[in-house]
Amino acid sequence: MRYIFSILILVFASSIVLSQELKIVDRDGFSIAFPSNWEEKEMPGHLIYIMESDKESEGYLLTLGVQVTKEKETLEEFIKRYEHDLLNNTTYKDCKIELKKEISSGGKKGMRYFCHAIAAHIPIEIISFAIEHDGQIILTTATAFWLDPSKKTTDFILLFNTIEKILNSIKVA
Repeated sequence: MRYIFSILILVFASSIVLSQELKIVDRDGFSIAFPSNWEEKEMPGHLIYIMESDKESEGYLLTLGVQVTKEKETLEEFIKRYEHDLLNNTTYKDCKIELKKEISSGGKKGMRYFCHAIAAHIPIEIISFAIEHDGQIILTTATAFWLDPSKKTTDFILLFNTIEKILNSIKVA
């Protein structure tokens, strides 16, 4: 019964996300499509940075950023540096890498992470994807800030579905 309920929620969430009007940002050979209730923000070090603009009252804030390394490096070199930065970040406390999995996207190798941490006393969840592309690394990071953790269980499926739809829309020229 619980499994069927979860599937129904995912189907419902998919229809909500698919029915929303989308905005498209195309910048420096990258494009991304996201729901119209999201807004683009300027964020240092990010090629694209978007956030859901209307969810703080519901107990969370969801952001997604795309970064491209400036210097050439292999995925292995990046992963070593990225994991060190995650686990030794002064912004996050108690960062734990819950999942680390090799992935492939468009024939390009990559790594997927799922992490939990605390940022300024707020629980956060981080999903990040690092893909090697033409000698550089494209890092896409989605972060859920749980401003009201008691609402977390009702929102996570919708959040994850929204993130996946946005991630699947990313195109690299």
